[in-house]
Amino acid sequence: MPSPASNATLDDVVRRLGSHPDVEGVALGGSGRNSRLTGASDIDLLIVVVEKWSNLRVGVTWIEDRMGDLLFATASEVESIADAEAAQSADGWVCRVAAFLASARVLVDLGGRLVRAQRAAQQWPDATFAPTQSDAYGAWHKINYDREHNRRMLASDDPDYATALDVRLLYGLADVFTGYFAIRSLRWEGEKAALRFLREYDPGFLECFGRCIAERDQIAKFALYDQLCKKATAPVGGVWRHEPTSAHLRDPESATPEAHAAATAFVQSLVRGN
Repeated sequence: MPSPASNATLDDVVRRLGSHPDVEGVALGGSGRNSRLTGASDIDLLIVVVEKWSNLRVGVTWIEDRMGDLLFATASEVESIADAEAAQSADGWVCRVAAFLASARVLVDLGGRLVRAQRAAQQWPDATFAPTQSDAYGAWHKINYDREHNRRMLASDDPDYATALDVRLLYGLADVFTGYFAIRSLRWEGEKAALRFLREYDPGFLECFGRCIAERDQIAKFALYDQLCKKATAPVGGVWRHEPTSAHLRDPESATPEAHAAATAFVQSLVRGN
């Protein structure tokens, strides 16, 4: 169960964290790092904890009557960021911590570990924090998979199918929006940053997305959604042709284009014999 909201100030929370025996560091990210909090801003904190809390990843609380968005990392994970080879081998969570830390303001740093890791993270190439080829394939597959199901539902006269399609388009549009960035290997930095990027570099996609959100007629809405699917997937082959065969692999680390092609060919051979 969530704990009750707190009206503690950020300074109070940082002092409490700094004296806690299980906490070794604290960094402030987001708009708070530059003291640019607006009325709608949350407070983003990275908290470095001892190894016994290694299973803790994210938390939500309230600080100064604002939502507190907490990321947790162990001391060893932060230490690994300072390793020269880490940028080549870090797992997804360590990359997320490094990306946060690179632009954060260090508030508590017992032993200087956070500052050393921050300096290293700031030297990591941008590509380290970008979606992988596997992420791009996963986004492409998800958008196409959902589009095929949604087309099928749109063709039905069953009212339950129509309502189900309304629900599916809610999350389908969100997947297209985030998938746009994964497919282009663009680092996801949140919805506001994504909107600013699209406004500058792809206003046509953003305009179509806004129209799709506002559209009430289901047929017209699907037509706009279909346009968005085509725009989002264009760099990696676009939308599936009629009656496609595709395969998705369990292990994203081994999901190379060649592995996907082999798996898809195998699935097609099982079903179609060619």
